[in-house]
Amino acid sequence: MKKLSHFATSRSGSAAVIFSLAALPALAMLGAGVDYGRMLNERASLQAATDAAVLAAGLDLTGASDATLRTGAESMVRTALARRPGTTVRSVTLSTVNNQIVLRVAATSKTMFGGLLGRSEVDLATTAAVPKRSGKKQDLYFLLDRSASMGLAATTAGRDKLIRLVGCAFACHDPEGGQKKSNLQVAQENGVQTRVDVLRDAVGGMIDKMIARKSPLDTFRVAIDTFDDAPHRSVPLTTDLVTAKSFLTNYQLGYNTSFSGAMPTYNFDVGSQGDGHATPEKFAIIVSDGVQGRRDRVGGFKPFDARLCDTIKGQRVTLIVLNTKYIPMPTEPAYQQTVQPIQNQLEPALKACASPGWYFSATDKTEIMAAFDAIDRAIQTSKLHLSK
Repeated sequence: MKKLSHFATSRSGSAAVIFSLAALPALAMLGAGVDYGRMLNERASLQAATDAAVLAAGLDLTGASDATLRTGAESMVRTALARRPGTTVRSVTLSTVNNQIVLRVAATSKTMFGGLLGRSEVDLATTAAVPKRSGKKQDLYFLLDRSASMGLAATTAGRDKLIRLVGCAFACHDPEGGQKKSNLQVAQENGVQTRVDVLRDAVGGMIDKMIARKSPLDTFRVAIDTFDDAPHRSVPLTTDLVTAKSFLTNYQLGYNTSFSGAMPTYNFDVGSQGDGHATPEKFAIIVSDGVQGRRDRVGGFKPFDARLCDTIKGQRVTLIVLNTKYIPMPTEPAYQQTVQPIQNQLEPALKACASPGWYFSATDKTEIMAAFDAIDRAIQTSKLHLSK
């Protein structure tokens, strides 16, 4: 039998013991790294679930209490995290603070290796907030060109027909050269729609869509300005959308184009941007072919001055521009003398006027109506954003 003193001096197997003792801290560090990466993923999932839940609460238009909204938010969070069995939701609280819906979620997530360090789970917590809605507030301010060039027949067939009837594609001229009727009268009698007619229908259709989607808590308002030599208030800012649509009959063809006369009044009418809830979210919509006219005609026409749009954009209002493109008429002397020299400058000027991503263009009736549909969709996809 070996003596006890032999064990005290024996070195056999010591390398294995030393390796084991040294490996434990290394394994613990490796495990901690794995758990840390996993916790980052769990935290991201918890934040995404919280964000989605608070956005849903913010979009509620029923006037639900905080308690009701909290119940819905908790259900969303728990459903989203049910696919991650390692994470357990401990508490969900929702409150309204300074007109903000604030959602706080506390959870725990099990570790894989934390037990080696005495931590079998890790606490997770996240917060998200959105503005509290009392209903969407939205103002649309239209500025519609009613100058003579908007009397252009709205389709190729219409332009061809009007040329056959009066020798010109524009239904804007007063009786001249022995005519007993104006081109506009001839167009109306022969069923030729002008751009003014199409825009009247398009704006009316857009108002119809606003009426259809308006909830009881929403406040939608419309104003319609038109301009030729001077600005005209066709529809003062109103919540009576049905009446606003009927007032579109005041949108009639005029004479020359004065952007410089119309824009200062329009800028003032539109005012500053709101948040869409406490104050109205505003959209300014300018429709024109971009030709600034003058009475002296020859040599007196110039492109729209995009600097006239700086005030509205400086007020953070979304400025939408629909360019109803001027149709080249190379065989007509009036076009050759006035618009042809500036034709290639019109679109760049109108693009520069619009807020980034809010420029649209159209030529014929079908394109104009489609452009208004696209504008309407773009406005409606301007959704609620997280504020925290």
